[in-house]
Amino acid sequence: LDGPVPWANPDVAHAPTLHLGGTRAEVWASENAVAAGRVSARPYVLAVQPSILDDSRAPAGKAVLWAYIHVPPGSDLDPTESITAQVERFAPGFRDLILAHHAVPASSREAVNPTEIGGDISGGVFDMRQALRRPTLSPAPWRTPMHGVYLASAATPPGPSVNGMAGWHAARTALRDAGEPATLADLFG
Repeated sequence: LDGPVPWANPDVAHAPTLHLGGTRAEVWASENAVAAGRVSARPYVLAVQPSILDDSRAPAGKAVLWAYIHVPPGSDLDPTESITAQVERFAPGFRDLILAHHAVPASSREAVNPTEIGGDISGGVFDMRQALRRPTLSPAPWRTPMHGVYLASAATPPGPSVNGMAGWHAARTALRDAGEPATLADLFG
């Protein structure tokens, strides 16, 4: 981008992660459209502004915005215009700042990352059965059968999200296995 996103609400300029959906009814309609195999005209956009926390992500005076929307599995939709229009709703003038963009439709994602089944960044359906069994039914699902190898991803508890807890649990399991148990107090105490 040729500068920071011009959010109508200036406080949003400080948020590294954004969920743009409009009203509760609009978010509901957008997610229900996807469940019915369609994409909403006003999609629920999940966006990240990495350059507000890491100025190495963009040249001085420029910015980066990374975003995605939910689409039906295997969708060939290029979401660029849908995302641009939704961001523009909350940041008038955004469209004029775009210097370049790159989009990967859901139908192409699995070829790049086989865990993104049907283009799903969550690794496929995540329901209660999957929550208990991903990647395997175990009290320590972050430990793999290979000694010293641990898994921290959307495929492990607590499941797909942007919270870092899978990594925290994998690290704690590795430390425990090495005889060095750790707690949150060790990190933040």
